[in-house]
Amino acid sequence: MKPITTFLAATDFSTTAGHAEERAALLAAEHGACLTLMHSLSGLALERLRDRLLHGYASTEAQLIRHYEDALRLLAENLAGRWQIEVTPLLVVGQTHCEISRAAQEICADMVILGAMGEHPARELFLGSTAERVIRETAMPVLVVRNEPDGPYRRVLIPLDLSVHSLAVAEIARRVAPEAHLTLAHAFDLPFEGKLNFAGVSEEDVNRLRQEERQYAQDALYTLADGLKGGGHVDIRVKHGTPEAVIPELLRETAADMVVVGKHGKSEIIDFFLGGMTKHLLLDAACDVLVMPPGQETQP
Repeated sequence: MKPITTFLAATDFSTTAGHAEERAALLAAEHGACLTLMHSLSGLALERLRDRLLHGYASTEAQLIRHYEDALRLLAENLAGRWQIEVTPLLVVGQTHCEISRAAQEICADMVILGAMGEHPARELFLGSTAERVIRETAMPVLVVRNEPDGPYRRVLIPLDLSVHSLAVAEIARRVAPEAHLTLAHAFDLPFEGKLNFAGVSEEDVNRLRQEERQYAQDALYTLADGLKGGGHVDIRVKHGTPEAVIPELLRETAADMVVVGKHGKSEIIDFFLGGMTKHLLLDAACDVLVMPPGQETQP
């Protein structure tokens, strides 16, 4: 597997951003990787400050920018000293989600790491969180951190739709958490299952079709598990039901500390902006969420 060499973590100095900073540093230490720690100052806010409040006080704006530069540098030095890693501070001005995506591309980051909520959670719930916007725009894996880390990831749930991207989703989980217990999971139901009886299909045939779907999914997951590189235990779980019902149940059963999902599911129309299940997990999952963009292939 291609090694992870560069992480980008974004901070707004909030509590949840602090959890993301710690997780990013821990992962950088685990992988022997470099970490870029960035903060984005709102360009619109600076413009408003400049035009309406600080007219003629350019030195005040410069002092404000220096304040954030100093705070970011001190935070980077603290992380570097405690984790014995290389941390580069990066202060930018602009729309946060755009600047994160741009910076990730410029430094060739292998992964972007963000907090689940910023310093204005109510506004983010209404407008869409920074994390959600970054996931929509960036072409690399994005880890959304909800909890304060207490060590490497130990239990990882990987819901899969058995599409061509499933192996890549499982591989990124193995790369990020090489020693974790992985659970490969699939939720299934039959097309028009609730209407088959009305169409003249017997309950016996419905049950047979369910068993065939279950066996197909199990075979596919075992084949995928056999193709995973690296150590660590792999478990297989196939459950009848919708992903919206099955995945939260599996998260509770496995006590996962991270769930890894693809950005989009099989339905291109439903998942045009962001996969429904992925969006649900970003909002409601109690654990960290790693989102893998489509179209990425595993590297030898």
